[in-house]
Amino acid sequence: MIIFIILLKILDVVLSIFAFATTTSHKSSTTFSILCANATQPEDRTFYYSYPYDLESECFKLCDTDAKQFCLLSGSKSSAEFYVFVGVIVFLYCLAALVLYIFFDDLYRRNTRLVIVDFIISVVLTLLWIIASSAWAAGVSDVKTYTDPEEGGIFGTGQCQKDLCKVKSLGNFASLNVSLIFGFLNFGVWIGNLWFIYKETPWFKLTSKPPTEPASTPQSVDSSINHI
Repeated sequence: MIIFIILLKILDVVLSIFAFATTTSHKSSTTFSILCANATQPEDRTFYYSYPYDLESECFKLCDTDAKQFCLLSGSKSSAEFYVFVGVIVFLYCLAALVLYIFFDDLYRRNTRLVIVDFIISVVLTLLWIIASSAWAAGVSDVKTYTDPEEGGIFGTGQCQKDLCKVKSLGNFASLNVSLIFGFLNFGVWIGNLWFIYKETPWFKLTSKPPTEPASTPQSVDSSINHI
């Protein structure tokens, strides 16, 4: 049974790396054109964004003559950082667990406390995966919304009115979509983890023991002899 746990932990290591790597490595940009006052040709404006998606700090002037800068309305810093934090914590725990399973197998099998602690931590990590993935799904949606000039409030602000501004290119979010897939995939794999680890716990072994047949009492034996 321990071999299945080891294989799942190796898979967990790979999936957790992909989950946080596809999030932290993503970089993109949005470009739109604006026809400023006293200008004869539209000018391009490009803003860039990447992990941790603190979009509120992304500020720029719509036109050179503007006194104030425009800042993007919202970001997804907290959900992005929490998602990456969960991925890194899971990665480190899986490495430690693999060392325990491979090099201290006898100790793990004999010490029920280790198995119980492993199971409890696995339950917590499974819950963290579904919470972090759900939060990050909402975060990715916010990043897509607030980096879109039309939906994010840029158009209609100052000199950037509807007929004066046009979107030229939106960001590429393929990497973030993949990161979400890995997040929910991690959750599914950890559900499998829980089942195999639970089968190593004393709780499962206690319930899976076959019932013992009651020994025949001396009285019943005597009665059977008398009957003969």
